[in-house]
Amino acid sequence: MSGRIAYLLKKFPRLSETFVLGEILGQEELGRDVVVYSRRTPDDEPRHPELDRLRAEIVEVPAASSVEPFSLLVDLANDDPELVRRLGDAVARLSRCGVARITKLAAEALWLRADVLARGIDHVHVHFATESAIVANVLRALGGPGYSITAHAKDIYRETVDPKLLELLVGESEFTVTVCDANVEHLRSMLPDTAMERVRRLYNGIDRATFQGVERRPRARRVLSIGRLVEKKGFDTLLDAFAILARRGVQFDAEIVGEGEERARLERRAREAGLASSVRFLGALPADRVREQLGLATIFALPCRIGADGNRDALPTVLLEAQAARVPIVSCPVSGVSEILDEGRAGVLVPEADPVSLADAIARMLDRSDELHDLVEHGAQLGAREFDRGVQARVLGEWFDAAVLVGRETCASRT
Repeated sequence: MSGRIAYLLKKFPRLSETFVLGEILGQEELGRDVVVYSRRTPDDEPRHPELDRLRAEIVEVPAASSVEPFSLLVDLANDDPELVRRLGDAVARLSRCGVARITKLAAEALWLRADVLARGIDHVHVHFATESAIVANVLRALGGPGYSITAHAKDIYRETVDPKLLELLVGESEFTVTVCDANVEHLRSMLPDTAMERVRRLYNGIDRATFQGVERRPRARRVLSIGRLVEKKGFDTLLDAFAILARRGVQFDAEIVGEGEERARLERRAREAGLASSVRFLGALPADRVREQLGLATIFALPCRIGADGNRDALPTVLLEAQAARVPIVSCPVSGVSEILDEGRAGVLVPEADPVSLADAIARMLDRSDELHDLVEHGAQLGAREFDRGVQARVLGEWFDAAVLVGRETCASRT
């Protein structure tokens, strides 16, 4: 592993983004030296136990209001007057793309420039093609290292996404990763070929050994779902399916793990549907309790859907975890879910936002749980091949090495 890599993130750590923590740990396991920049103070929430294994220093970027951009600009002009012009050009281009907070983001980039140079950072990686990517783009214009992006879902699917801004950020990256083939095709519909040349597909990976070690002691007719309680996870559809099952007299009990903005509304919906005794909302749980719940589940249900603003899941980590734990899965063919479930060969797929089809599938799976063995086995083999953290880390590490080499050659050509 060559070169020192910085991860530039909105908030770190973040319980809902364990895939980022896993990716960084994967790089460290390969011997990579990593620094993490958190642009905001992390939320007060449970810590993932794997954080104890993280060696990387976590540096909190000061709020733009506490940065003195004028003194930083003076330092910049003293270092290289040409960089001031390049900063102006970058800010102008981003302003034309409608970036409203460009002055504050530029101030962050000015502060970061001094810090990354002092720490000897060779390359910057960001998750989500949003404000952190904008900061990385300005940092590059200021003579800082090159950057790469991992694009997920909200940053490419929402109706508010500006194709011109996305083209700029992707086109000027060393490379842009996206996490499923469905995302690649979506980006192809938005971006010109010159930007698409930067795009590569790399699935998120998980530490599969952690979940393969889950002891399977499924409770009779237990349905488990895990995720942030937000629109795109489809928990309203799941509750409607549970209500249909209850009216049919189907016996089941359900656990829903997670927190989110829709919790109060969903709990009210469950009560109004008469599900208070059969559906329990457990809130956010630590990782060991999540694995315990996976061990007790008969099936795992996550009826992902496309939100009103176009947002959706790309490659839900909880499905990868359930797959590794050998829990039979039912979900919907949204974005990369079909790839996780291999178009229905590694799990059951039902149409999105269709509670009747979901209820039918859950009932069949509960009644014939012993017949789901082939789906589970196929999923285990697929996961080992495509969704293993170690495998994915090596690929990403090679891409980082190549980007570091390009960056060093570029710096050498300037001197």
